[in-house]
Amino acid sequence: MKKIIYLIAFLPLLVFAQAAETQLLTTTEFTIKNGHADHFKEGVKLWKECYMANKGTWKWNLWQRQNGQGTSFVVGSMQKNWAEMDQADEAGKKCRNISLEKITPHVESSNKMISNTMPEVSREFDPATKVIWVSFYTVKNGTEFNEVLKETNSMVKTVEGKTRNQWYAVAGGGPDDADYFSVTPFANYAGLDIKRDGVWKMYETKHGKEKSDALRARFRASIDKNWAYMYKLNDELSNQ
Repeated sequence: MKKIIYLIAFLPLLVFAQAAETQLLTTTEFTIKNGHADHFKEGVKLWKECYMANKGTWKWNLWQRQNGQGTSFVVGSMQKNWAEMDQADEAGKKCRNISLEKITPHVESSNKMISNTMPEVSREFDPATKVIWVSFYTVKNGTEFNEVLKETNSMVKTVEGKTRNQWYAVAGGGPDDADYFSVTPFANYAGLDIKRDGVWKMYETKHGKEKSDALRARFRASIDKNWAYMYKLNDELSNQ
């Protein structure tokens, strides 16, 4: 699962958008060799310049992980359906040597993942988003997980007018990949300082502590493990 994937093969890459119909999100996470982050970014910059000069049409965002071990970047984009993967990218082919010479030498490993959007439980994409908090879940009971997710998100939408996250269901993947993940968007780091009740507190206020505790227990029982990372958008190296 973890193998070197040339930048040309990113297509499509990472934009956390959300539409009314289910779409596909392709993400590729790159773990960078120690001390090579600046070299990697310079390589991506050169590749982007080449790609744009050759009138490339694919859109992507590049995010740098802000916590966790080592240095990693995530690149990806949305596509309407699987058929889009059949389309050739001539501009990318013309820039292949740049990815081989200026990017690949600085990459320790990479992991590509394809996920389905979940519009029924997700908020719309905010173009002002610069920082995202991404929570990952591996689950033991997908049916139970989704039932609780729909219940809590419906409650949040009723109370606040919209849900807080964008949700994605991972299509396949290795044993270390998540089954689902959610993206909480922020315009900047200051957005993380805003205090507001958590989902379970909101549910308790609306439905009472007994029902809130019961629903929370169901959610916990459906999960095998979960973890979270924060990412910051690199506008210069993205093509939104």
